[in-house]
Amino acid sequence: MDFIKAVTHTVGHVVGEMMEAIDSRNQISVHLSRYAFVGGDVIQGTVHLHCIVPFQARGVILKVKGFELATWEEWRTREKPGNPQERESYIHTVKEHKEFFCERIRVYPYEGLVQQGQYDFPFSYQLPASLPGTFSEHGGHWEHGTGYKAEIVYFAKAKIDVKFKHDLKKKVQFVVNEKFDRTVQPSYGENNKTFLLTKGRLTAKVWLDRNAYFPGNTVVARLEANNTSTKPTTKLNVAVIKHLELHADGHHKTIRDEIYRQHYPGFDPCFFGIRWLPYQIPLTIQPSTTTSKHVVCHYYFRVECDIPGAIDLQVDLPIAVLAPQWLFSSVPAPPPNATLPPDVSFRPPWQPDSQATQCGKCGNGFSLFKRRHHCRHCGKIFCSGCTTKQTKIVHLGYIEEPVRVCDECHPAAHEGGKLFETAPALPSAPPAPEEYGAPPPV
Repeated sequence: MDFIKAVTHTVGHVVGEMMEAIDSRNQISVHLSRYAFVGGDVIQGTVHLHCIVPFQARGVILKVKGFELATWEEWRTREKPGNPQERESYIHTVKEHKEFFCERIRVYPYEGLVQQGQYDFPFSYQLPASLPGTFSEHGGHWEHGTGYKAEIVYFAKAKIDVKFKHDLKKKVQFVVNEKFDRTVQPSYGENNKTFLLTKGRLTAKVWLDRNAYFPGNTVVARLEANNTSTKPTTKLNVAVIKHLELHADGHHKTIRDEIYRQHYPGFDPCFFGIRWLPYQIPLTIQPSTTTSKHVVCHYYFRVECDIPGAIDLQVDLPIAVLAPQWLFSSVPAPPPNATLPPDVSFRPPWQPDSQATQCGKCGNGFSLFKRRHHCRHCGKIFCSGCTTKQTKIVHLGYIEEPVRVCDECHPAAHEGGKLFETAPALPSAPPAPEEYGAPPPV
């Protein structure tokens, strides 16, 4: 008898829930005032409910969620089945998919019977300021051991609060861009190198007008190069490098991609001066994200001095890529037109060997035993007998050790030398943008 009562009670309970089930003809949707935000922004929107068949409910809920996905393939080895003495390679997939953020908002808290009609439930919610930015990238070749996927996504999901599972719910995806809370200021970097078989040193200093940019911005880098060696630089390369880090299941993977490259003419041996290198941040680039636990994306700007017969000299400057402006405006902002200042050379042009068949002072011809020598002050070619003096030339950047000068230039060189042409004073620290003709802020 007790068993029959228990079964009757259970059946009655199930039938009661079925009577309270939400008819599939009912509809719910969620609309946001906009679909792109920065961490700390306030999300405003409305949950719309169209009730055709009345039902019992305990209210209307909106859930704001964030998910992270980091997965990739990598080659590993293991013992070969049936033969432990041998090992075989196989493709292992590392994956971690987690909900890292969830906020439950009860936009309609009342319980009871929902009658036929149209209902609107407005809501407002402030996002945490520390949220990572939306990100999505797929790359490599899956099933070949090189595939990877990185995602950070956000959803707003509206549903009816009932005791049982139902299908009356709707979600909409939106974009969160990481808040840039650092000071926007000029960026500076430098590097130098020496050579095995050539005296002297190449030093490169690079300034950017700021450390954060929008996709599509035109950027002008200022390069100050001081080459005290006779090694030429055949060309200059400007590149934007993406550094993507994935973390999953206690493992990590790093992917570096060059997303932009531009070539510029190099400079002669013993060049000392300023070059202006314009380049554009690609419009398709994704914003930086640095606060995620599983997906981290950095960018840095690189200037390369291509030197024949030697390792290239590189200068790297970290930069942040901010949320695209078109996410906040119906019309994309055009790249600014940067007016480039003229390039500057503090030393006279380096006279090519092919232009000198005899000494510039005594007139003696050059041969296998009578070599050419350049004066570091005037850049012209003389024989060894007419370039016997050496001195440091402070104003021309020869400050580490004495260099060869011709007899005529020695008095001026010994006093510090004369600049080849009038030029602005060299900065000892990164200058403000307006000091060196950088493009105006966007």
